[in-house]
Amino acid sequence: MARIRSRKFKIYLRFLAPFFLLSTPLQLLPPAGAQGQATKQHFVCNIGYTSQECAVDMAVLRKTLAKYPLDTLGEWTWVLVRSQDWRRILLDRRFDPNNPAFSYLPARETFFDGALVGKASSRGVELRELWHMSVEDLLDLAVRHELGHVLCNQRDEAKADYLAAMLQERKPVSCDVQLANAGPGRLPTLGRSTY
Repeated sequence: MARIRSRKFKIYLRFLAPFFLLSTPLQLLPPAGAQGQATKQHFVCNIGYTSQECAVDMAVLRKTLAKYPLDTLGEWTWVLVRSQDWRRILLDRRFDPNNPAFSYLPARETFFDGALVGKASSRGVELRELWHMSVEDLLDLAVRHELGHVLCNQRDEAKADYLAAMLQERKPVSCDVQLANAGPGRLPTLGRSTY
């Protein structure tokens, strides 16, 4: 049994080592409004952020996340990655580098391209043109889509898109999604964004 756990841990480390090598040291922010209370939501900035940049950008992400039912998630970590590191991280995982976010469900982590929350940048303009929407709307879509994955521990992209639409419409989220009800073209798809 211990041997199996050790093997799984080694596989896990091999899989995530490239990300953690890129992200150390991490800068952790204290949870907003927790005041001594243990929080289930953790907010982290990848290497390269100053404490001030991290606090400012994370406030934007927190504001968007606050619109949605995070209390049902349990422990979860939200990570901002600088745009200049984003492309390499996604390409290393064989993801489309134009995806603005992705989740790693086993570790209970969701990662966002920093261009979604930072000040105006060339990457923000690029994302706006690629997705045909404002960066603010793309952040909201990315949060909803990733919550579609996370709330139901769901890797299926079409189901995550459907759940994102339910969140946008403020409808209750059901993890027993029947895609026949989803209808085509409800919202832009973020593509493969979980692993």
